[in-house]
Amino acid sequence: RRCCSHAAKMVDAMRAMLDELMGKERNVPLTQRSNKKINWDDSHVCKYQLCGLCPPRLFKNTKSAMGECEYEYHEDHLEWENIMEDFKKADPRDQERMERKLMRYLEELIRDMDRKIAKNKERAEKESAPRELRPEDQVKLAEVKARAKEALEKAEALAEQGEVDEAQRLQAEAEAYNKQHEEMVKRFTAPEKTMLVCDICGVFINSTDNEQRRREGLPPQLIMDHLEGKQYLGWKAIRERYAELLAKYGPGGGNVVVPGGSSARGASADRERGPSTDRDRERDRDRDRDR
Repeated sequence: RRCCSHAAKMVDAMRAMLDELMGKERNVPLTQRSNKKINWDDSHVCKYQLCGLCPPRLFKNTKSAMGECEYEYHEDHLEWENIMEDFKKADPRDQERMERKLMRYLEELIRDMDRKIAKNKERAEKESAPRELRPEDQVKLAEVKARAKEALEKAEALAEQGEVDEAQRLQAEAEAYNKQHEEMVKRFTAPEKTMLVCDICGVFINSTDNEQRRREGLPPQLIMDHLEGKQYLGWKAIRERYAELLAKYGPGGGNVVVPGGSSARGASADRERGPSTDRDRERDRDRDRDR
Protein backbone atom coordinates (compact mmCIF):
# COMPACT_ATOMS: atom_id res chain seq x y z
CA ARG A 1 0.00 0.00 0.00
CA ARG A 2 2.83 2.37 0.85
CA CYS A 3 4.45 1.69 -2.52
CA CYS A 4 1.19 2.40 -4.31
CA SER A 5 0.66 5.60 -2.36
CA HIS A 6 4.21 6.75 -3.11
CA ALA A 7 3.83 5.94 -6.79
CA ALA A 8 0.51 7.83 -6.93
CA LYS A 9 2.14 10.91 -5.38
CA MET A 10 4.95 10.75 -7.92
CA VAL A 11 2.45 10.52 -10.78
CA ASP A 12 0.50 13.49 -9.42
CA ALA A 13 3.71 15.51 -9.08
CA MET A 14 4.76 14.72 -12.65
CA ARG A 15 1.29 15.58 -13.93
CA ALA A 16 1.35 18.93 -12.13
CA MET A 17 4.80 19.69 -13.51
CA LEU A 18 3.70 18.93 -17.07
CA ASP A 19 0.56 21.03 -16.63
CA GLU A 20 2.71 23.94 -15.51
CA LEU A 21 5.13 23.58 -18.38
CA MET A 22 2.73 22.71 -21.22
CA GLY A 23 -0.70 23.75 -20.01
CA LYS A 24 -3.68 21.70 -18.96
CA GLU A 25 -4.65 20.98 -22.59
CA ARG A 26 -1.41 19.16 -23.37
CA ASN A 27 -3.23 15.83 -23.87
CA VAL A 28 -6.18 17.30 -25.75
CA PRO A 29 -6.09 16.59 -29.53
CA LEU A 30 -4.98 19.62 -31.53
CA THR A 31 -8.33 19.84 -33.32
CA GLN A 32 -10.15 20.02 -29.99
CA ARG A 33 -7.96 22.52 -28.16
CA SER A 34 -9.36 25.93 -27.34
CA ASN A 35 -6.11 27.56 -28.51
CA LYS A 36 -6.91 30.35 -26.10
CA LYS A 37 -4.06 32.81 -25.78
CA ILE A 38 -2.73 33.13 -22.24
CA ASN A 39 -2.90 36.77 -21.22
CA TRP A 40 -0.91 38.31 -18.38
CA ASP A 41 -4.06 38.75 -16.28
CA ASP A 42 -5.11 35.13 -16.61
CA SER A 43 -5.89 33.66 -13.19
CA HIS A 44 -3.13 31.05 -13.57
CA VAL A 45 -0.34 33.57 -14.30
CA CYS A 46 1.84 34.58 -11.36
CA LYS A 47 1.51 38.32 -10.93
CA TYR A 48 4.57 38.43 -8.69
CA GLN A 49 6.73 36.74 -11.32
CA LEU A 50 5.51 39.26 -13.89
CA CYS A 51 7.06 41.96 -11.70
CA GLY A 52 10.34 40.09 -11.40
CA LEU A 53 10.08 37.90 -8.32
CA CYS A 54 7.93 35.06 -6.95
CA PRO A 55 9.04 34.50 -3.31
CA PRO A 56 7.55 31.01 -2.76
CA ARG A 57 9.58 29.61 -5.65
CA LEU A 58 12.85 30.86 -4.16
CA PHE A 59 12.82 28.58 -1.14
CA LYS A 60 11.65 25.13 -2.19
CA ASN A 61 13.15 22.40 0.04
CA THR A 62 14.62 24.89 2.52
CA LYS A 63 13.72 25.96 6.06
CA SER A 64 12.31 29.16 4.57
CA ALA A 65 9.85 27.23 2.40
CA MET A 66 6.57 29.14 1.95
CA GLY A 67 4.59 26.38 0.30
CA GLU A 68 3.33 26.43 -3.26
CA CYS A 69 2.62 29.69 -5.02
CA GLU A 70 -1.10 30.41 -5.46
CA TYR A 71 -0.46 30.79 -9.20
CA GLU A 72 0.52 28.02 -11.62
CA TYR A 73 2.33 29.72 -14.48
CA HIS A 74 5.85 31.06 -13.93
CA GLU A 75 8.99 31.75 -15.90
CA ASP A 76 9.48 28.07 -16.76
CA HIS A 77 6.13 27.89 -18.59
CA LEU A 78 6.49 27.37 -22.33
CA GLU A 79 4.42 30.48 -23.08
CA TRP A 80 6.12 32.71 -20.52
CA GLU A 81 7.97 34.84 -23.06
CA ASN A 82 4.67 35.66 -24.78
CA ILE A 83 2.98 36.31 -21.44
CA MET A 84 5.71 38.79 -20.49
CA GLU A 85 5.37 40.54 -23.84
CA ASP A 86 1.65 40.85 -23.19
CA PHE A 87 2.31 42.33 -19.75
CA LYS A 88 4.77 44.87 -21.16
CA LYS A 89 2.01 46.09 -23.49
CA ALA A 90 -0.53 46.34 -20.68
CA ASP A 91 -1.91 49.61 -19.32
CA PRO A 92 0.91 51.23 -17.28
CA ARG A 93 -1.57 51.64 -14.45
CA ASP A 94 -2.06 47.88 -14.37
CA GLN A 95 1.69 47.36 -14.35
CA GLU A 96 2.05 49.83 -11.49
CA ARG A 97 -0.76 48.16 -9.55
CA MET A 98 0.95 44.76 -9.84
CA GLU A 99 4.29 46.21 -8.75
CA ARG A 100 2.71 47.86 -5.74
CA LYS A 101 1.04 44.56 -4.87
CA LEU A 102 4.44 42.82 -4.99
CA MET A 103 5.89 45.64 -2.89
CA ARG A 104 3.29 45.04 -0.16
CA TYR A 105 4.04 41.33 -0.19
CA LEU A 106 7.82 41.81 0.02
CA GLU A 107 7.47 44.43 2.77
CA GLU A 108 5.47 41.97 4.87
CA LEU A 109 8.00 39.19 4.31
CA ILE A 110 10.94 41.44 5.21
CA ARG A 111 9.18 42.72 8.34
CA ASP A 112 8.61 39.15 9.54
CA MET A 113 12.18 38.14 8.73
CA ASP A 114 13.64 41.15 10.56
CA ARG A 115 11.68 40.15 13.67
CA LYS A 116 13.07 36.64 13.36
CA ILE A 117 16.62 38.01 12.97
CA ALA A 118 16.27 40.09 16.14
CA LYS A 119 15.04 37.05 18.09
CA ASN A 120 17.83 34.85 16.70
CA LYS A 121 20.45 37.43 17.64
CA GLU A 122 19.23 37.38 21.24
CA ARG A 123 19.59 33.60 21.28
CA ALA A 124 23.02 33.74 19.63
CA GLU A 125 24.21 36.28 22.19
CA LYS A 126 23.18 33.98 25.05
CA GLU A 127 24.78 30.90 23.48
CA SER A 128 27.96 32.85 22.72
CA ALA A 129 28.27 34.33 26.23
CA PRO A 130 31.56 33.67 28.12
CA ARG A 131 31.60 30.57 30.33
CA GLU A 132 31.86 30.86 34.08
CA LEU A 133 35.24 29.99 35.61
CA ARG A 134 35.47 26.53 37.12
CA PRO A 135 36.95 26.25 40.64
CA GLU A 136 40.07 24.49 39.34
CA ASP A 137 40.59 27.25 36.76
CA GLN A 138 40.26 29.91 39.44
CA VAL A 139 43.05 28.18 41.40
CA LYS A 140 45.36 28.18 38.37
CA LEU A 141 44.68 31.86 37.72
CA ALA A 142 45.33 32.77 41.34
CA GLU A 143 48.71 31.00 41.21
CA VAL A 144 49.80 32.93 38.10
CA LYS A 145 48.58 36.21 39.60
CA ALA A 146 50.54 35.51 42.79
CA ARG A 147 53.73 34.87 40.80
CA ALA A 148 53.28 38.16 38.96
CA LYS A 149 52.77 40.01 42.22
CA GLU A 150 55.81 38.36 43.81
CA ALA A 151 58.07 39.17 40.84
CA LEU A 152 56.91 42.81 40.82
CA GLU A 153 57.50 43.25 44.55
CA LYS A 154 61.05 41.83 44.22
CA ALA A 155 61.70 44.12 41.25
CA GLU A 156 60.67 47.18 43.26
CA ALA A 157 62.88 46.15 46.17
CA LEU A 158 65.91 45.56 43.96
CA ALA A 159 65.37 48.88 42.18
CA GLU A 160 65.58 50.68 45.56
CA GLN A 161 68.86 48.86 46.24
CA GLY A 162 70.30 49.94 42.90
CA GLU A 163 70.14 46.50 41.29
CA VAL A 164 68.71 47.92 38.09
CA ASP A 165 69.40 45.02 35.71
CA GLU A 166 67.89 42.38 37.99
CA ALA A 167 64.96 44.68 38.75
CA GLN A 168 64.22 45.07 35.03
CA ARG A 169 64.42 41.29 34.52
CA LEU A 170 61.91 40.65 37.31
CA GLN A 171 59.63 43.42 36.03
CA ALA A 172 59.57 41.78 32.58
CA GLU A 173 58.85 38.45 34.28
CA ALA A 174 55.90 40.02 36.13
CA GLU A 175 54.52 41.43 32.85
CA ALA A 176 54.84 37.99 31.24
CA TYR A 177 52.84 36.45 34.10
CA ASN A 178 50.14 39.10 33.71
CA LYS A 179 49.91 38.41 29.99
CA GLN A 180 49.72 34.68 30.70
CA HIS A 181 46.89 35.41 33.15
CA GLU A 182 44.91 37.33 30.52
CA GLU A 183 45.33 34.53 27.95
CA MET A 184 44.25 31.91 30.47
CA VAL A 185 41.11 33.90 31.35
CA LYS A 186 40.17 34.10 27.66
CA ARG A 187 40.77 30.38 27.21
CA PHE A 188 38.87 29.34 30.33
CA THR A 189 35.85 31.55 29.64
CA ALA A 190 35.66 31.15 25.85
CA PRO A 191 32.22 29.86 24.77
CA GLU A 192 32.06 26.37 23.34
CA LYS A 193 30.82 27.87 20.09
CA THR A 194 30.39 31.38 18.76
CA MET A 195 27.19 31.88 16.82
CA LEU A 196 26.55 34.58 14.26
CA VAL A 197 23.20 35.47 12.69
CA CYS A 198 22.91 36.45 9.04
CA ASP A 199 21.44 39.97 8.68
CA ILE A 200 19.87 38.96 5.36
CA CYS A 201 18.11 35.65 6.04
CA GLY A 202 18.37 35.07 9.80
CA VAL A 203 20.28 31.78 9.53
CA PHE A 204 22.63 30.83 12.38
CA ILE A 205 26.28 30.57 11.35
CA ASN A 206 28.90 28.88 13.51
CA SER A 207 31.92 31.18 13.24
CA THR A 208 34.43 28.50 14.20
CA ASP A 209 36.50 27.41 11.25
CA ASN A 210 39.90 25.88 10.62
CA GLU A 211 42.83 27.95 11.78
CA GLN A 212 44.62 27.65 8.44
CA ARG A 213 42.00 29.76 6.60
CA ARG A 214 42.16 32.44 9.27
CA ARG A 215 45.97 32.57 9.05
CA GLU A 216 45.70 33.02 5.29
CA GLY A 217 43.24 35.89 5.76
CA LEU A 218 40.43 34.00 4.03
CA PRO A 219 36.76 34.14 5.10
CA PRO A 220 35.60 31.10 7.10
CA GLN A 221 34.43 28.29 4.81
CA LEU A 222 31.09 28.04 6.60
CA ILE A 223 30.38 31.68 5.81
CA MET A 224 31.45 31.20 2.19
CA ASP A 225 29.08 28.23 1.90
CA HIS A 226 26.29 30.27 3.47
CA LEU A 227 26.69 33.11 0.97
CA GLU A 228 26.16 30.61 -1.84
CA GLY A 229 23.15 28.97 -0.18
CA LYS A 230 19.56 29.01 -1.40
CA GLN A 231 18.15 30.82 1.63
CA TYR A 232 20.71 33.63 1.56
CA LEU A 233 20.40 34.17 -2.19
CA GLY A 234 16.60 34.08 -2.00
CA TRP A 235 16.29 36.63 0.80
CA LYS A 236 18.96 38.78 -0.84
CA ALA A 237 16.85 38.83 -4.02
CA ILE A 238 13.75 39.77 -2.00
CA ARG A 239 15.51 42.65 -0.25
CA GLU A 240 17.08 43.92 -3.47
CA ARG A 241 13.76 43.85 -5.37
CA TYR A 242 12.01 45.60 -2.50
CA ALA A 243 14.74 48.27 -2.46
CA GLU A 244 14.15 48.87 -6.18
CA LEU A 245 10.39 49.25 -5.67
CA LEU A 246 10.96 51.45 -2.61
CA ALA A 247 13.16 53.76 -4.66
CA LYS A 248 10.49 53.84 -7.36
CA TYR A 249 7.36 54.37 -5.24
CA GLY A 250 8.70 55.60 -1.89
CA PRO A 251 7.83 54.45 1.66
CA GLY A 252 4.30 53.12 1.89
CA GLY A 253 4.15 52.90 -1.90
CA GLY A 254 2.65 49.44 -1.74
CA ASN A 255 -0.43 50.80 0.05
CA VAL A 256 -1.26 53.51 -2.46
CA VAL A 257 -4.31 52.91 -4.66
CA VAL A 258 -3.56 53.56 -8.33
CA PRO A 259 -6.24 55.77 -9.90
CA GLY A 260 -7.99 53.96 -12.74
CA GLY A 261 -5.71 50.99 -12.24
CA SER A 262 -7.89 48.44 -14.00
CA SER A 263 -8.38 47.54 -17.60
CA ALA A 264 -11.47 46.27 -19.37
CA ARG A 265 -9.70 43.03 -20.17
CA GLY A 266 -8.61 42.58 -16.56
CA ALA A 267 -12.13 43.15 -15.30
CA SER A 268 -13.63 40.68 -17.74
CA ALA A 269 -10.96 38.12 -16.91
CA ASP A 270 -11.82 38.43 -13.21
CA ARG A 271 -15.45 37.69 -13.99
CA GLU A 272 -14.45 34.53 -15.81
CA ARG A 273 -12.40 33.16 -12.95
CA GLY A 274 -15.26 31.72 -10.94
CA PRO A 275 -15.05 31.63 -7.10
CA SER A 276 -12.97 34.50 -5.75
CA THR A 277 -9.91 34.04 -3.58
CA ASP A 278 -8.92 36.55 -0.91
CA ARG A 279 -6.49 38.14 -3.33
CA ASP A 280 -9.20 38.35 -6.03
CA ARG A 281 -11.51 40.11 -3.58
CA GLU A 282 -8.71 42.49 -2.67
CA ARG A 283 -8.16 43.23 -6.36
CA ASP A 284 -11.89 43.86 -6.83
CA ARG A 285 -11.98 46.25 -3.89
CA ASP A 286 -9.05 48.17 -5.36
CA ARG A 287 -10.86 48.46 -8.69
CA ASP A 288 -14.08 49.60 -7.06
CA ARG A 289 -12.19 52.36 -5.28
CA ASP A 290 -10.46 53.26 -8.53
CA ARG A 291 -13.81 53.76 -10.25
